[in-house]
Amino acid sequence: RCPRPSEAIFGVLRELGGPGGRSVPLPHALEVLGARGFTPGQVSAALAEYEGLDVLQVNPGRSTITFV
Repeated sequence: RCPRPSEAIFGVLRELGGPGGRSVPLPHALEVLGARGFTPGQVSAALAEYEGLDVLQVNPGRSTITFV
C-alpha cells in the first residue's frame, strides 16, 4: 500500500534524523524531500499535521525540525 504523502514525508524525516536523532535542519529536509518528488505544499501540510499531533516541532525561525 502507498502511504499518504504526509506519512511518507514523516518517514523520510525520521530517516534523516538517524537512530536516536532529535532534530533535522529544515533546509536540508526540504532539499531531500524535493529531490524525492514532494511538493512544498505537501511538506508544509505534513509538518502542520505532525506539529498538531505533537510529534514534531518546527522552531520559530523555521530552520530546525525537532522530534518530540
